[in-house]
Amino acid sequence: MRLRYASQLRYLDILFDLEYCKNQDLYDKKIQDSVALIELDEAFKETYLEIIERFYTLFESIYNYYTSVTTFLTDVNEGKYIEFTLDVILNDMDGKKLIVETLYHYGVMLLLLDRLIPSIARERIITCYIRYMGGSASVNTSYVVALCKQTGYSYNMATKTAFVPEKYPAQYFSRFKIDRTLVESLINSMKDDDIYDMLPVYAN
Repeated sequence: MRLRYASQLRYLDILFDLEYCKNQDLYDKKIQDSVALIELDEAFKETYLEIIERFYTLFESIYNYYTSVTTFLTDVNEGKYIEFTLDVILNDMDGKKLIVETLYHYGVMLLLLDRLIPSIARERIITCYIRYMGGSASVNTSYVVALCKQTGYSYNMATKTAFVPEKYPAQYFSRFKIDRTLVESLINSMKDDDIYDMLPVYAN
């Protein structure tokens, strides 16, 4: 990742990607063995911790959205809502639209995350969060790591060009799975049914 300003170079010794999670003691020792790095790290924490927490909250909110949706769908399938089953919801035009749009929004969030916040930035933000929050870190950190780790995709905002790896975004989406049967059912509905009642518009 090319740095925009030369002054950013001095932070490279205290900013780590997700390799940090595999050997935290080694990376922490590197900083603790240098007075200069300790001071730089403390200054960085004091200046940027609030921003780091805000970005982490964004990442975690996407994961929480996923868990809320999948928990609801699981509860419906298990009959926890007596008056509703998945078939009943999918046979209701408004219910079908809401489920389609709910899953669509989840996919859009993932794609925008990968496009607008480069993977190296996501990984460094998460490792900073883990280091600085310590025991106060969220219990969902391991899931956020899995969600935000690099995908191989990259987008150059200056040239408006993207590198898209093979099987992207399917492999990215599969990190946290949505029921395949449900997805296929929704796709078939969108192909075969007029779920937004637009045929009268074209008929006129």
